[in-house]
Amino acid sequence: MNKKRVLIVMGALALAFSMSVSAFAAGRIFVDLEEVITDTPSQIINSRTMVPVRAITEMIGYDVKWVPEGQKVEVYEKSAKHPAIIMAIGNTSAYYGKYDEELGDTVGYEAVLDSPPVIVNNRTMVPLRFISEAVGYTVDYNVDSEDVYLFSPRYMENQIGEGIGEDIQAGEGIGETKPITNAEMNYVLSFRTKSWLELKPDQKEKVISIIARWWEQVDGHIVEDFDAVLRDLDHQMETYSRNKVDEGVFQTACDIYDIELSHYIKG
Repeated sequence: MNKKRVLIVMGALALAFSMSVSAFAAGRIFVDLEEVITDTPSQIINSRTMVPVRAITEMIGYDVKWVPEGQKVEVYEKSAKHPAIIMAIGNTSAYYGKYDEELGDTVGYEAVLDSPPVIVNNRTMVPLRFISEAVGYTVDYNVDSEDVYLFSPRYMENQIGEGIGEDIQAGEGIGETKPITNAEMNYVLSFRTKSWLELKPDQKEKVISIIARWWEQVDGHIVEDFDAVLRDLDHQMETYSRNKVDEGVFQTACDIYDIELSHYIKG
């Protein structure tokens, strides 16, 4: 083996090693609170959650096409002729289109990826946050459980908080409140001191709206002022954080409002 070939082999081995030490298992992924099950687990690469492209696109209702020339990944809306997202293996440049209401047309954008698509165990892995936000999904990351939650625009508008035909936040009590689901219960129970304080205000409101429905369903307790609940929870969780106390958000909310926790959590 000549010197040049030795250097090439050593370089390839170094590259493979650097990828192996920089990639490690990520937490679970949920789309509209339904867990995404894949044959290749998600991984953290360059501090970004990478997922199998086919698994995630199927969960969000898109199609994916592999283009051998240029090793490109194209993501399409159902029945669309043109791709909504274009990425390439090892390339930090990605392209996506979004509909502009003012222009009445789709506008193309270029994005720079911190972690470009890679192939792991014969599966194409793509950056989860980029591909999700490019198609209009909301992304929540729970720093305590290390799980990632994706919420579709439809879910954000119609599924969380208000129930069916009811404006709970306004306290009108008109219509039927949507029964709490096990998936929503688990979502609420996953938040603790650190993960709560990492959430954005609209994400906190989403959690509180589920808590309100849960309280009403089990104990008939009606939340009339969501902002007050948010302020009270923020104050208590910030106090816990200063005192290095790790506590559950739902448990804390029940304690603040004298809700009997044993009605909700056994043991």
